[in-house]
Amino acid sequence: MNTTIFDLDRPMHDKPLAAAGLTSYRCRGRYGWIMIGAHNRHEAWSEAQRSSDAADRNTLQVWTGDEYEDVNP
Repeated sequence: MNTTIFDLDRPMHDKPLAAAGLTSYRCRGRYGWIMIGAHNRHEAWSEAQRSSDAADRNTLQVWTGDEYEDVNP
């Protein structure tokens, strides 16, 4: 099953939100998930840090087509 932003049965933080050409990532911040569109995990981590000084690298996840999975540093 491929989930899209239009899947009404899932909350927004459980959907891929990246623009076309980017991969969806998410990372826990102080107030919840930081949703990120990036070309790779290094760029995603950079964007997470730019978004919040409380971003936790151990919570960085990538969208695999059906769900978010942990990214190994």
